Amino acid sequence: MQKIKSLVEARKEFSTQIKCEEHLTRMRWPDGVICPRCGSKHLIYMQSRRKWQCECRYQFSVTARTVFHKTHIDVPRWMMAVWLMCHSPKGVSSKQIERELGVTYKTAWYMTKRIRKAMIQDRLGVKLSGIVEIDDAVVKSDHGRRWRGGSYVVGMASRDGDIKLAMLNRFRGKEIRRVVAENVEYVQAFYTDGHSAYKKMHELGPHKYVIHQKQWVNGKVHVSFVENAWSLFKRGLIGIYYHVSTKYLQDYLGEFAFRYSHRHEKARLMDLVLAAVKFSDVVT
Repeated sequence: MQKIKSLVEARKEFSTQIKCEEHLTRMRWPDGVICPRCGSKHLIYMQSRRKWQCECRYQFSVTARTVFHKTHIDVPRWMMAVWLMCHSPKGVSSKQIERELGVTYKTAWYMTKRIRKAMIQDRLGVKLSGIVEIDDAVVKSDHGRRWRGGSYVVGMASRDGDIKLAMLNRFRGKEIRRVVAENVEYVQAFYTDGHSAYKKMHELGPHKYVIHQKQWVNGKVHVSFVENAWSLFKRGLIGIYYHVSTKYLQDYLGEFAFRYSHRHEKARLMDLVLAAVKFSDVVT
């Protein structure tokens, strides 16, 4: 996909249903259309319905099993919503989507929720390796008063570029190690700050830390990478979303982790979301 650098270019590229469907077809099936159910290439295209019929008798459109699956919202609006969410480093609110696309707030919330799920789908199964930085944070919530008004979250960042952000059930060393173990494979070393919650990280692999009361960097040991991600995430919460409930916090963490992990390949962001065709867990 040619990189779309501005909102004006995006509106032009995705101005009609036909243009959007042609783009989706090229992106999903660069080597020819195949059946999303059985994988067959023996298809008949029904021009009047803009659908294909497979030899297994399954009929499908280009939007089948994508983020647009079984929705009544026109595809140009969907494509614009995906572009806005992919190319806004601090995120975009449902109210902004409502204003930009001319839909109701309920529809805008539905769209952003689905797109967020697709972003999370991209990160499922990704394991961190090499040198992994770990740092925690507290995110204030507008529902309940968990831990004096906030939810504890932990960030895990590989020096290779990938990052995972996750909620904690409790802020305890054992809980942190459980979450870290679920998201890493081969680790060269864990880098953390000097908090006592990390004192047993050596159980999972080599552990080095820097005491922030004395210094922020000790040679190659620092957590600046994951701290940068937290800085961007918190500015998104303060300036864009204002409040995020505990119920949906993990979804927002996944959204930011998706964009931050792919920050050096912005031209692919849309296609990564649109190509998330294993949508049994995404489509709700």
